[in-house]
This record gives sequence, structure tokens and C-alpha cells, in this order.
Amino acid sequence: MRYLDTSSLVSLYHPEEKSGPLISHLRQHPLPIVFTSLHEAEFSNGLQLKLFRREATANAVAATMDALRADADIGVLRRVQPSWPAVFTDVMRLSAAHSGNLGTRTLDLLHIAAALYLQSVEFVTGDDRQSKAAAKEGLAVVRI
Repeated sequence: MRYLDTSSLVSLYHPEEKSGPLISHLRQHPLPIVFTSLHEAEFSNGLQLKLFRREATANAVAATMDALRADADIGVLRRVQPSWPAVFTDVMRLSAAHSGNLGTRTLDLLHIAAALYLQSVEFVTGDDRQSKAAAKEGLAVVRI
């Protein structure tokens, strides 16, 4: 399965600079995309921030959320729920291993730990620090 960090997931549903390269990669290398409650919460908040910054309209935000949920309901996005206590335990290990050297943030590490827990084949991100930590953990990183 493929794990997209939330910023990549937003780019998949809301046109941004990296949307084209991301969609091209996904088409060329088809894999199921995992979707967790962390994704849903961050995605929703990310769209609200676009509304706040006037990068999207209320109608566009609502339509994008509807499209995301529809894809999750029909299985385009595979709803999965890792054991969050196990993920948070791994976040502590990842923090000790990487944050002092790379400057990774908690949410970066939550996504990496979730991807590791779910045994994801691929980890997609546009974040430099997150990609370095994910690669050090053995994830096959695709940087968009």
C-alpha cells in the first residue's frame, strides 16, 4: 500500500503546484492509498486554512471534502486504522532518532510511524525533513 502525507493528499484533491507530478506518479505506479483518521482530520483542517488564506472558496472546500469522503467510501482510498498507541510509542523512538538531527515535527513523525505500522510499500511527501527521516527508517520515499 502507498502512504501519502496529508499535504500530498491535499494536492491530490485540490489543485496545487505539485498536483500534476503527483497524479502522474500515481498513474504510472498504481498502488492502493491508505487513509486514516489522521489524514481526515489534517485534510479537513488544511482545507479550512486554504479558506482562511483565501486560497479556496467555501464551495470548493465543501466539494473537495465531498470528493475525498466519496473516494474513501467507495475504496479509492483504503480506510485503515493503525493501533494509535503503538504509533505514538514509535513516534517517541523516531523523535529520539531523528528530530535532534533533522528537525522533524511531531506530525511528520506521526505519518512516518503510521506508514511503518501499516507496512506501506511507498511513502509520498514533499517535505524534506520528513522524507529524510522516512528514508532512514527504510521506507521507499517518493518526493513530490
